[in-house]
Amino acid sequence: MVRGAAGSGPEPGPGPEPFPRFAGPQGGRPRGVLALDIDGTLLRSDGTVSPRNQAAVARCLDAGIVVVLATGRTLVSASQYFRYWPGRPLWVIAGNGAVIRPSWSVRPLQERLIPLPLARELARWADRERLYLKAYVDDRLFVSQVTEETLSFSRIHRVPYVRVHSLPEALHKKPTHMVIVDGPDRIARLWPEVQRLWGDKLEITASTASSIEFCAPGVNKGAALRWLVGTLGLGLEQVAAIGNERNDLSMITWAGLGGAVGNAPPAVREAAGVVVGDHDADGVAEFIDLWMERLSQQSRGTGG
Repeated sequence: MVRGAAGSGPEPGPGPEPFPRFAGPQGGRPRGVLALDIDGTLLRSDGTVSPRNQAAVARCLDAGIVVVLATGRTLVSASQYFRYWPGRPLWVIAGNGAVIRPSWSVRPLQERLIPLPLARELARWADRERLYLKAYVDDRLFVSQVTEETLSFSRIHRVPYVRVHSLPEALHKKPTHMVIVDGPDRIARLWPEVQRLWGDKLEITASTASSIEFCAPGVNKGAALRWLVGTLGLGLEQVAAIGNERNDLSMITWAGLGGAVGNAPPAVREAAGVVVGDHDADGVAEFIDLWMERLSQQSRGTGG
């Protein structure tokens, strides 16, 4: 397992294991890499993967494409969707880029966690501001107050929660990420102060209008995807990524083909190279069809 330095972004390069074990149990050089955000992108509003999206992802796997579920969720929460492609090799980029793990291994390939002093400092600030802050440690959710959001989040995402008297004092291990949750109006008012206080200390992003999310410096989905692609020995032109929120921008803007589903906010749609149907209209399958056609054209053009 590679543990990156907290202050430096992961760079492409050879990994500690032979190439075939990175590609999957079957080995062989991948044809490309497809990164899919989960919530609001791959999943429909009812929390399921549509048959068309399921079939499109299976077609990618059949074609030798590495499929990555890139999410702000924990590893355990993301892995529940492996059931749509049973026995197939999948990758997870979890915690907005903090953890990278293949489905066939119980150990992460890379972890880049929030340093404890920074995590405790953030928790103390949240206490002073009376903010609801969640800290993710070892696939568990640590909170100092249990709200309706805590209960529903724990149930839907299958993440157990632990209530503690004092979050700053309870943090004894580095979190993968930490999240402030509040109403959209207060979150919007908080952003300038959060950027001023934490912008040069932590990576800051969001996956909804009701959250502000913190990772170790330099940790985001794009940096994690870049590291994995480099480890696999592939080029930028062989990478596609699609999402719907601010925390997807780093991978959408880095990938050779970056896409946004139609339900993404304007800033995300504008940053994407292509905009497809929304998450309830098989936008992911539409994106995959488009990308695989481009890959086929590239292969014909190079005589591959």
